[in-house]
Amino acid sequence: MFRRSLWLILSLWCSGVYAQQVGVYPGDMKQLDGGRERTYAWSFDYQQPIHRYFDVSFTWLNEGHVTNHHRDGFALQFWAHREFFAGRFDAGIGLGPYTYFDTVATGPDRAYENKHGVGMMYSAYLAWYFRPHWAVSFRTNWIHTHRSIDTATYMLGVRYRFNDLARGEPHAPPAAAAGKNTLYALGGLSVVNSRTSQNAPAYSVEYRHAFNDWFDGAVAFINEGKSDIGYRQGMTAQLSLGQTFLGDRLGLSVGFGPYFTWHQYHANPEAGGRRDVVSGLLTMGASYSFSKRWVGKLAWSRVMSRSDRDSDIFLTGIGFKF
Repeated sequence: MFRRSLWLILSLWCSGVYAQQVGVYPGDMKQLDGGRERTYAWSFDYQQPIHRYFDVSFTWLNEGHVTNHHRDGFALQFWAHREFFAGRFDAGIGLGPYTYFDTVATGPDRAYENKHGVGMMYSAYLAWYFRPHWAVSFRTNWIHTHRSIDTATYMLGVRYRFNDLARGEPHAPPAAAAGKNTLYALGGLSVVNSRTSQNAPAYSVEYRHAFNDWFDGAVAFINEGKSDIGYRQGMTAQLSLGQTFLGDRLGLSVGFGPYFTWHQYHANPEAGGRRDVVSGLLTMGASYSFSKRWVGKLAWSRVMSRSDRDSDIFLTGIGFKF
């Protein structure tokens, strides 16, 4: 039974029988313990149906800045939902683990620590589809953790629903097929997850291979540039899970893998001067194929270190398929 259920979930993920959705939400965050402060919040999500009434989702949430805490993270959630009034309204409730990254103030002179942990995210939404594919959506999240702050977020945003085969909506014509390999040249910015967000120009060269329609593997060299607290570069190897849309022209993916670094650090009283060689690297990416061979890409990577050296790497560039 378990194997049959797993096969059904994977089959629905890969076939896209029901319509996948993406959403962007700005809003407000309220701290539920301690000082009960308020600040801004924003999030984006990808929702993948596995049944008419059940979805799974990936959500990235930035909870803004309150005293001594700058926190964000991602949640993997299971949803139950129901449409009303001929599909014009959609309401759902969801829950799942929330992996957070909290930059915590530890003393004077901008001292900080990057604390990681896992809590639970409980969510609900109500969406109104004013066009077949576009909706205004209100979403709220309650986050409970054991070693960090508890919060509630209230957000109003927009959602886009891709073509739905279950509703008889055809997919866009597929793009012309090309090779399974892509070589990217990317440039952008790296930002240290500290209390002052030091930044530097960054670049990457990446080779990516598509194993099938939803699994990719990638090897990349990354140079995070030189800020006033150090200089880091390294190699990463990642596996990615993704989906394509709009006739295979638009691709969305999330990947994870080890990040092997070599670096030179300046004296850093903010984080104690510690260092590590192997970190985790989580990458969220979007790509668009302009032709059979050429593809553009946007990528956001989070370096998850064990030495208070977390960073964000924002890259964009172009790739060649072969």
